Amino acid sequence: MAVDHLEVISSEGGRILAAYRSNPDGRVPWSDRWTVRSVARHVAGSHHAVALILSDRPTADFERAAAMPRIETDDPEFPTWFAENTARLLTQCRTVPPAAVCWTPHPLLAGTGAYWTRRIAHDTLVHRWDAEAGAGIVGPAMDPETAADAVDELLDVALRATRAVTDAPAGPTIALACTDADRTWHLDLSEVGRLTICADPIEVAASFRGTAESLLLWLWGRLDVTVAEIEIGGDREVLTRWHELLPTP
Repeated sequence: MAVDHLEVISSEGGRILAAYRSNPDGRVPWSDRWTVRSVARHVAGSHHAVALILSDRPTADFERAAAMPRIETDDPEFPTWFAENTARLLTQCRTVPPAAVCWTPHPLLAGTGAYWTRRIAHDTLVHRWDAEAGAGIVGPAMDPETAADAVDELLDVALRATRAVTDAPAGPTIALACTDADRTWHLDLSEVGRLTICADPIEVAASFRGTAESLLLWLWGRLDVTVAEIEIGGDREVLTRWHELLPTP
């Protein structure tokens, strides 16, 4: 079943705003700097920026978006500004053709309307987890198919780009598997600066199994592998090189 990225943006954005209203100064557990307020500011700004990138394509970029006026989180009007940015973003995602050419921050990324809708949906999803964790809210788990889609995007799009940009060293073959969704990824890191996701299963040096949400939060550096309760098979030494082999964007 296809993931409804527009629904993800809408629902997860609403939950971030609710967390902000509940406890804006709550500390996000994975960071020594971020609070729920920081998360809300970032997401509102991201929704603002991506709406502009879509509406003023193909030349509008983050620099242009950053130059536009914004409302800070200590302003009483901030919640309204947040909601308006999300609504504006959803309007653009609904109306811009999926294949429409847009700016992207890296030449290896194929900038289209579909790319940005999927990208901002997953960005909002992960930051919703940040906001609720910081606010002390225990909400429902991520939908497995949605979280698996976010893992797929991270591997196939973002980590391909970061391996190329950083000229990441050659490494072993790795498998990632969801325990709650029918998704498995076989990664070949044998070439410097390249990540190949194999269509068919291959022999791997190490494997990592967990729920789609746990894999996503671990890959994004929100949880360590133990807290995420990820099962490790094969060569555990791969973990000591993880950030060198697959640098987080």
